[in-house]
Amino acid sequence: MKTNETFIKTGKPEFDEFIPVIKSFFDANAVDVYIDAKKIRAFLDPDAPSFWLRTIADHLRASKYFEADIKSAVEHFAETQADNGRIFDYFTVFPEKLPCEKENWTKYVRVPVEADVEFRFVKAIYQVWQATGDDLWVKNLLPKMEKALNYILTHPWRWDEKFKLVKRAYTIDTWDFAYTAGKHNWLQFQIDENTFWGIMHGDNSGYYEAFMIMSLFYEFFGNKKNAEKWRKKAIDLKRRMNKICWNGKFYTHFVKITPVIIEGVDESQQLSLSNPMDINRGVATHKMAVSIINEYLERRKKNQGFC
Repeated sequence: MKTNETFIKTGKPEFDEFIPVIKSFFDANAVDVYIDAKKIRAFLDPDAPSFWLRTIADHLRASKYFEADIKSAVEHFAETQADNGRIFDYFTVFPEKLPCEKENWTKYVRVPVEADVEFRFVKAIYQVWQATGDDLWVKNLLPKMEKALNYILTHPWRWDEKFKLVKRAYTIDTWDFAYTAGKHNWLQFQIDENTFWGIMHGDNSGYYEAFMIMSLFYEFFGNKKNAEKWRKKAIDLKRRMNKICWNGKFYTHFVKITPVIIEGVDESQQLSLSNPMDINRGVATHKMAVSIINEYLERRKKNQGFC
């Protein structure tokens, strides 16, 4: 075994084989492509021949322990950032909609209703830094991260001036299609005049974490002023989110800005998947975290569904 190879050694197969098994899953989905003569490597989900930033950011939780190239895909998202700071959801060089789509061009997509892409961009960079320790690489990307977060804080599709929180179209937690009350005949990925707006807690916990990462980076590089600026933004966002989104037991799925009633659905009981992530990202107090976990345990006893 190489001295720089990540491993677990306990004498118990269920633990010792954990990393090799996980790595085998990743290796089966590793893809290398070339764009503008530059090699880009990442792990794809089996159901999508595309490089999704959210997938890459989540994969990095594991892949940073054993993969050599964890920079190239993240760099490509940075290189293709829009002037206003927006980051693409994904890119691909493979036909996606067979058999009608056969072209092997390079395609870039941002799903308009998505509000969480930019915090995943910051989190991905942070995880690469954790694994590589490449300070200069991060320092060079700081303007990109600033621009991405300022886009969220200023764009009328992303920021609600009344609540001072990140907003989105009415989706199922962090999913990429919006509820339309029958005004659209298929999945609605676009923002239009019929969009139902509201606050989704998972977006805001993600940006709290991203703001704290920015504060950490600036502190590390000796910029006390910017470190304090982003720390204050994080604390203020957390305070407003916990005031607006916490219902006493868990985070409300969607705090509506646009009034809408979904017949046959008790929205007050919707326990959406970002609740555990809110704990991991640091917005929930210990008492709130216990309440969320207990809510899941109680629903397991009662066999109640949740999204």
